[in-house]
Amino acid sequence: MSDPWLMPDGKTKVDPFVEECRLDEIPFAVWFAPYTHGKQLGDMLWTGGSGLKIASRRMIEALQDANITGYRIFDVDVRDHAGNPIEGYVGFATDPGPTTDIQNIFDQDGQNFAFITNKRVVEALRNHGADKLDIQPYNPSEFD
Repeated sequence: MSDPWLMPDGKTKVDPFVEECRLDEIPFAVWFAPYTHGKQLGDMLWTGGSGLKIASRRMIEALQDANITGYRIFDVDVRDHAGNPIEGYVGFATDPGPTTDIQNIFDQDGQNFAFITNKRVVEALRNHGADKLDIQPYNPSEFD
């Protein structure tokens, strides 16, 4: 039986492709299930420890309407634990650069579920009603 965490060549790990948001390079279906037992899903989904972020389309619309910078989106297949599709979500990758509205936490190159934002992002999300997530503006002095 083949290892589900390896590519078909039996050597290459799948994890880096997921963590780097390169799902289109994986030659088989990959889907994500929210790591929740509740019925209500938020604007960001926790997928059980993956660095990959999944955001609601409502959240992305809020960011686009406010011309927020520092992220990219990509298609993902989100399903409940029974395998039924969940609509309205996309993959969400943050920018490692220090000059954008949304950035990777602690200047990391790779993706992490946590990320930092400025006040403009928080206001845009709240004004648009994309408030089913825990978010606050990043204040560097809190980490000195």
